[in-house]
Amino acid sequence: MNKPKPLRLLAAGGDLRQITAAAELAKQHSVTITGFDRFGALPEGLASAAHIHDLPQQLDALLLPMPVTHDGGFLHTPFGSSAVRLSALLPFVRPEGMVFGGRMTEQERSLAEAAGLRVYDYAAEETFALRNAVPTAEGAIQIAMQELPVVLQGLPCLILGAGRVSRALQPRLRALGADVTVAARRLTDLARRECGKGKPSYPALKRIKAM
Repeated sequence: MNKPKPLRLLAAGGDLRQITAAAELAKQHSVTITGFDRFGALPEGLASAAHIHDLPQQLDALLLPMPVTHDGGFLHTPFGSSAVRLSALLPFVRPEGMVFGGRMTEQERSLAEAAGLRVYDYAAEETFALRNAVPTAEGAIQIAMQELPVVLQGLPCLILGAGRVSRALQPRLRALGADVTVAARRLTDLARRECGKGKPSYPALKRIKAM
């Protein structure tokens, strides 16, 4: 059985998640990255392009970060020292090639589609959203520990919403000894949390009783 032909991929901008994804893809495909000149040593198998003219031609796919841009024009490049314009990368992808991005705006999607490319938003996939909730929750705890003048042990914490990130955040805060309350607009969301610990708030019921 013939092995699939390796794809020519470009991972542009993003954070450590982008580097991890690029390194995994490099095990089977040819992967170039750009927007990471301040990252340091790259994982094995990745080729780096510091400038636009260093990029390979006729790429099969472009892997963009989440968020893709901050202003609709320039990529999110926390590890890059220079701005990378999204529109400048699209001509390097072959016709009918693919563009992957996280939480893509209509402006970003329209730009790629106008270039004749197929667009996919990986953040719309439920499996990605569930797994991404974990680093988001841990990041929130890190910020709280850095910014608060007190410890989380015994601290009253209110979480607004009962979605994916909330569900990942609740047990982690409780494990640190925080006193967690969850508030949500829909009773169905709160009902899913009844088996957990903590003090859920029922704002909808309070409004009904007040009428």
